[in-house]
Amino acid sequence: MNRQSSESQDRVKRRKIAVACDDCRARKVRCDGVQPMCGPCSKRTERGVHCVYTGELEKKRARQTYISTLESRIKQLESPQDSEKTRGSGHTPCVNTPTPTSGIGQPNASQSSARNIPSERNISTLIGDGDGVNAMMGAVEEERASQGFFGSSSAAGFMRQIRTAVDKRVLSPHQGPSLPHTVIPSNIVPKRSERPQSSAGNYVLPPRKMADSLMQVYWDYVFPLYPFLIPDEMKDEYEKIWSGESLEYDESMLMCTLNVIFALASQLADFVPPTERETSADVFFSRAKGLFQFNLWDTGSIGLIQCLLLMAQYLQSTDSAHQCWIVTGLAIRNAQSLGLHLPQTINRLQTFRERQLARKIWHGCILMDRVISMTFGRPAMISKTSSGAVPLPAAVDEEYIPPGSNVEVAQPSNLPSIMAFFGKSLELYEIMNDVLLSLYKPMSDDGSDDIHDFYFNNVASEGDRTIFELDRSLARWTRSLPPHLRGGSSLVPGNPIFCRQSIVLRARFLHVRMLLFRPILSKYCATRDYSSTDPLISMNDSFPHRVALQCSIICVKAAQESIELIYNNVPADGTGGPLPAWWYNVLYVYTSATVLIAGRLCSAILAEVTEDSVTRSWNCALEILRKYESYSTSARRCVAALEILYEQVVSEGLQIPSQTPRPDFLVNSTTALNEMSFGEGMNAAFLDSFEFPDFQDMSWLNSVPSNLF
Repeated sequence: MNRQSSESQDRVKRRKIAVACDDCRARKVRCDGVQPMCGPCSKRTERGVHCVYTGELEKKRARQTYISTLESRIKQLESPQDSEKTRGSGHTPCVNTPTPTSGIGQPNASQSSARNIPSERNISTLIGDGDGVNAMMGAVEEERASQGFFGSSSAAGFMRQIRTAVDKRVLSPHQGPSLPHTVIPSNIVPKRSERPQSSAGNYVLPPRKMADSLMQVYWDYVFPLYPFLIPDEMKDEYEKIWSGESLEYDESMLMCTLNVIFALASQLADFVPPTERETSADVFFSRAKGLFQFNLWDTGSIGLIQCLLLMAQYLQSTDSAHQCWIVTGLAIRNAQSLGLHLPQTINRLQTFRERQLARKIWHGCILMDRVISMTFGRPAMISKTSSGAVPLPAAVDEEYIPPGSNVEVAQPSNLPSIMAFFGKSLELYEIMNDVLLSLYKPMSDDGSDDIHDFYFNNVASEGDRTIFELDRSLARWTRSLPPHLRGGSSLVPGNPIFCRQSIVLRARFLHVRMLLFRPILSKYCATRDYSSTDPLISMNDSFPHRVALQCSIICVKAAQESIELIYNNVPADGTGGPLPAWWYNVLYVYTSATVLIAGRLCSAILAEVTEDSVTRSWNCALEILRKYESYSTSARRCVAALEILYEQVVSEGLQIPSQTPRPDFLVNSTTALNEMSFGEGMNAAFLDSFEFPDFQDMSWLNSVPSNLF
C-alpha cells in the first residue's frame, strides 16, 4: 500500500466531532471532543486546565426557551379572552414566535427536532382546532376532562401507552414514572351550573298542593321500581324551589326533571281522571322539553342522564316510540362518555353514596336498553360484557347511607331492602337479553329436513345459549329471590311497596318465560303439515316434536298465568293498585293474548290446556284491555288487533271447536269494529293498514306491532 492511499484512508476514517470545547471553538481549532481534556488543549503549555464544554447546554437552553415560548402562545390562544377577541375580529391571529438560529440564520438540527416533536400536552392544539377531540379519532390528549371519558382504543389511550414507554426509556433520576390513569370528569356529581339560566317565565309549576301530590305519586309508585334519584337531595332541592333558596343542582335541569316527574306521575295518579291523564301529562312534558338544555357539543352529566331516563319512562306511555328509542340512546351515550360503564371510574368516586348513584344510573341505562330492545325488536346498545363489568348497586336503602362516608355500608339484617327489587330486575332482564340474542336472531330461510335442527338448532353462533340453559337460568333466578319478593311473605305483612314489587317482578318473570318458549310455539304451530323424514318414527312420536309440544304448553300456561295475575289485581275502583304501570300491563296482556290465539291453532295443546280455560283467559285479557282504553289509544289498538286476529282464525276454521260458543263481542265483528271509537283517525287508518297474518308463517307471534308502542 503506497503512502498516497494510506493518507486517503486516514482522511476517510477521520471522525467528525459535533461537540467542541469552548477554547477550541474560540481559536477555531479542530477539537477531538475528548473529556476532560481534548487533544489540542493537552498539547498547550498550560497544564491542569480542563476543557469547558458549554455549547450543548446552550443548545438545550435554546430549545427549552423555544418550547416555553410555544406553550405560552398556545395558552394565550386557548384562553377564553383571546378566543373572544379572535371571534370578534374575524381572523386568526398569527404566531410571531422568534426562532433560535444557528449562526447562519436557519434553525439548527436540534431546534428543528424540538419543533417537530411537540409535547403530548400540546398535540391536539398543534394538529387541530384546539378542542382535543375528533369525531373519528376520539381524544388525542388527556388534559381536557370536560370532553369525557375515552378508553384504550382512543388516541388518548394510545398516547398514554406511548408516554409510558417513553418514560421507561428516558426516565430521569428526578422524575417518577408516569402512572396510567383514567380521566374522571368533574361533572359526575350533580352541581350548580355556571351557564346563564332560562328566564323565570319558563319556570311554571302547578299549585303547591297538586305538585306535592304528584311528587308523592313518584316516590311511592315510580321510585321503588326505578331508583334513579337520591331522595334526600331531590326533596331538599324541591323545597328550596318553593322557598326561593339557592339551589345546589343546575336550575334548568332540575326544573326540567321536575316537570318530567309531574308528567310521569300524571299518567299514574289515581286522583287524575283517566280521560284527563294524557292531556295533563302532555302539558308538563311540553314544559320539560322547553327547559331541556342539551347541546351535542357538550359533555353530559349525571343530572342530564337522570332526566333522560325519566323521559324514556314517560315516553313509554305515549305513542312516541321513536322519541323513546332516541332518548334512551342519548342516556346511554352520555353515561358512557362519563365512563360509568367502567368499574375503575366508579371506584374513584369519593363517597359510597356517589358510587351507589353511579351504579344505579349505569344499570338504569342497561334496564331501559333491554326493555326498549325487547319492545321494539331492535339490537341492544349495551353489550353483555359491558353490562356485567360494573357491579350491581348494593341492596341497601338510601336512609342507611351516610352522605359523606367512604365506607361500604349494608342493609340492617332484619330489614328487607327496597333496592333488592332493582337488582333482581336487572338479573332477570339480563336473562331476557340472552333469550333475545339466542332465540330471536335473524334465521336463514333455508328449510331443514332435520327436525332437531328445526326446533332447537340455535347454537350456531358462539355465545348463544340453548332453551334448556336459559330455562335453567330462570329457575336459578327464582330460587335466589329474597322472601319479601316472592309474594305472600309473612316477613313484612301489609307493606304496600314490597307487595307491589313482588307482583311486578312476577309479571316480568312470566313475560320473560313467554318470550323464552314463544319461538318454539311459533314453530310448533307452523308444522301442522310437517311430515317426519324418519320412516321408522312418526312425527307425533319424535323426541323434538314431543319436547316442542311441552314447550308450547308451558308458553300458553305462562300466558294464562300472566293474564290471571293482572286480572286479579286490577282494582274495581279504577285505581292503579299493586300492578305495573298500565302501559306495561297492556304489553303483557297483548303478548299473552297472541299466545292464546296461537295455542288455539293446535288441538294437541288444547287437549292439555283445555278449550274452556283458554276461552276464559281470552275474555279476561279483552276485559283488562278495555279497562285501559280510556288511558291511551294503545289499548284501543291492541283490542282491535286482537279481535282481527281472532276473527281471522275463525274465518279460516283453524282448530276452533264448533261446540265452543263465540264471545258476544265477536257475534258481529265487522259492526263492532266499525263502531269502536279509536280516536286520532284510528278507525279507518288502522283497519285499512292492518295486514292479516299468515298463520302458516306465525311470524306475527314473535313481535309486537311497532305502531302500538
